[in-house]
Amino acid sequence: MNRLICIALLISIAPVFITGCGNKSETVYSEPPLIERKELKPSPSEVVTKFLNALKDENYGKAYKYVKVPYTDKAGYINQMKNTVADNDVSILSYRLLATQIYDVTATVVVELSTKLKSPKTGSLIDMTQKSKYSLGRFDDKWLITAGNCIEGCLEREPVIEVVE
Repeated sequence: MNRLICIALLISIAPVFITGCGNKSETVYSEPPLIERKELKPSPSEVVTKFLNALKDENYGKAYKYVKVPYTDKAGYINQMKNTVADNDVSILSYRLLATQIYDVTATVVVELSTKLKSPKTGSLIDMTQKSKYSLGRFDDKWLITAGNCIEGCLEREPVIEVVE
C-alpha cells in the first residue's frame, strides 16, 4: 500500500516538475523607451555659432543675447567685453565646431578657435589655436551659454611674484 501511494504521488508530482522546467521562458531585456526631447531653436550648436559670429564682428550687444550672465546687465557686459578685447588685443580669426552633446536641460559644445592676441610675455601679437568648451543651459525654452573655458592649447599667464624685502 505504501508503495502504491509513493507511485501515485510520484505520478502526480512529475508533471509539475516537467512542465515547470520545460516551460521556462527566457528573460527578455528591453531598452528603456527614448524620451522625446523638446527641440529648441536655435540649437546649442547654433547658439555658440551665433555667439562667436557676434564676437568676431565685435557686436557685444548681439553676443549678450546668447549668454546667461546673472552678475551684470547688458551695458555692463558690453563694457566688460570691450575692455577685455582692448586690453588683450584679441580677435577671433576663425572657428570650427567640433562636437555637441545635449543632455536634458544642459549641453556642451566644443569649438576650435583661431585667434590673434597680445602675448602677455612679449606684448607682441601672436596667432593662436585652442579648443574651447562652452556649457549651455535651457532658460525659458531658450539655450543660453553659461560658461566658456579653454581646454587645449590655452595661453597661460605667468604668475606675478612679489619680492618682499
